[in-house]
Amino acid sequence: MFPINSLFNFKKDKPKQYVGCVRNPKKPNEFHKLLAKACAHYGLTMIYYTPKQVDMENHLVTGKILINDKWHSKVVNIPVFNDVATLCFRHKEVTNYLRQMSTLSNDLIGTKTKQYRLIKSSDMFKDIVIPYITTNQPENIMNFLAKHSTIILKPSRGMKGENIYKVTKLENGEFLCVYQTEEKRITYDEFYQFLYSLISKKKYICQKYIETIDENGKPFDVRIRLEKNVDGEWETVVNLVRIAGKQKVVSNVAQGGYVAELSSFLQVNYPDNLEKINKKIIQIGENLPLHIEETTGKNLSSLGIDVGIDPHGSIYLFEINTSPGTEFAIGEIALIKSGYFHHKMKELSNQRLKTAGLSRISK
Repeated sequence: MFPINSLFNFKKDKPKQYVGCVRNPKKPNEFHKLLAKACAHYGLTMIYYTPKQVDMENHLVTGKILINDKWHSKVVNIPVFNDVATLCFRHKEVTNYLRQMSTLSNDLIGTKTKQYRLIKSSDMFKDIVIPYITTNQPENIMNFLAKHSTIILKPSRGMKGENIYKVTKLENGEFLCVYQTEEKRITYDEFYQFLYSLISKKKYICQKYIETIDENGKPFDVRIRLEKNVDGEWETVVNLVRIAGKQKVVSNVAQGGYVAELSSFLQVNYPDNLEKINKKIIQIGENLPLHIEETTGKNLSSLGIDVGIDPHGSIYLFEINTSPGTEFAIGEIALIKSGYFHHKMKELSNQRLKTAGLSRISK
């Protein structure tokens, strides 16, 4: 016979607190495994799923949870908090549904042009915005080239350094076009035809070229990598220099570049401007994320701010990424990000308790 005393000694498992990790790839990678383990430290169970695995009719998701270092399929209710990668917002119906049903970690802040307008609205940062225009008219680009002999052309909406061109107007009336590892001299008519075919498909940003090359003549940029932490505050995880491999225009690591540690890079390439550059980069990391959230009215949790440094040590903004990569400082990012998940879950729990308390009082 079952001893009655054991009924009082039996402990039920606490209901799991699920946090969603919403990504487009079907399979979680090594970072997601680290993130799941870091979440477990806070008593959270991370479920990895794609927008296609959301059952909006039954309010369920089918995803993967980590058990004993292996991923297992699981069906759960919509998590109250979801960490959503920017590319997932292409699934508008699903992300709008998740926004209604839960709290999301990130949101879209608009095109690069909108980003530049946001930054220019701040006296603290307007000096880092590179002169630019957004257009789908070849004539406007020709006029811009008359003012700035070398320009960068890049899609208003683009990722991973793709479809970016560097164009120089030469003294003989020809144009030098550089794309990835190739460069080509073309005539005025050829260049005009190229522009027409390029920008008739989508809007492009035409930007003054800022020379940001290292001592070996390689293009580079600085990635200021930020995450919100366990206190819900922005924290700089790491500042990295991304240096081009064979590319002649961009320094994106996705296209074969490599990285260097910021302080040592600056000591070699900018010994006379070390203090000035470090001060500005710290200022950007500490204040720009708050400015972006205040001006957009949107809450974010991750940022990659890409800046360039010209030969005089002046810093210019290249772009802002609200869903930056996790390939560098992978452990630190997982720890800080999981801490923020804990912060949000505690915040949401307190809100529910407060709402429930008010509801009882009103009755």
